[in-house]
Amino acid sequence: MTGATRKDFITGVIAGWILMVVVDLLVPFAGPVIGGFTAGYIAKGDVLLRAKAGVLAGLLAAIVIAIAFYQRLVNTPGMGYLAGWGTGIFLYFLIALYFVGLAFLGAVLTMAVRK
Repeated sequence: MTGATRKDFITGVIAGWILMVVVDLLVPFAGPVIGGFTAGYIAKGDVLLRAKAGVLAGLLAAIVIAIAFYQRLVNTPGMGYLAGWGTGIFLYFLIALYFVGLAFLGAVLTMAVRK
């Protein structure tokens, strides 16, 4: 990766990550797709580079959303017994699968728009 490509890649990942978290709070399904699309659109290059940008943005967003969801689960009365480390890790993998899959789809869709 050259310097300009690396800069576009990092900018795309950060923009996609922030957009993904913000939009996901408003529209759950559209957040990861729009964030992945943004990450792939800003990260110029081939399909693989765009897909990597979308997947990385999805992983970062999954960390933020999983922490918020897990914190809410722990603070719910009567649910404290469920919130062990195993449950937290399981929830992270489920949320990461959801975010990464949809962000990958959004990033790959950029090839239809930008060449």
